[in-house]
Amino acid sequence: MQVLIKRNWQYILYKENQKYFLEVICGGAAMFELKISLNSEEIDDYLSHGEIFIDKLAEKIRNSPGEYLDRKDEK
Repeated sequence: MQVLIKRNWQYILYKENQKYFLEVICGGAAMFELKISLNSEEIDDYLSHGEIFIDKLAEKIRNSPGEYLDRKDEK
């Protein structure tokens, strides 16, 4: 596993075996982590725009985690 970006108490982006994963801290009083595998479009956007894209994606996930639950990675 290669950590690419780590923002404490926000998210971690890492790469493992050519796959990219984003773990985002969600919730208020009851905090939880939501880990998703980036799709090909998101990977392209990250490679083109870097941290700015990941910051925005993490914020979207944090604000609406229910929209990403079907992409949750259990590994």
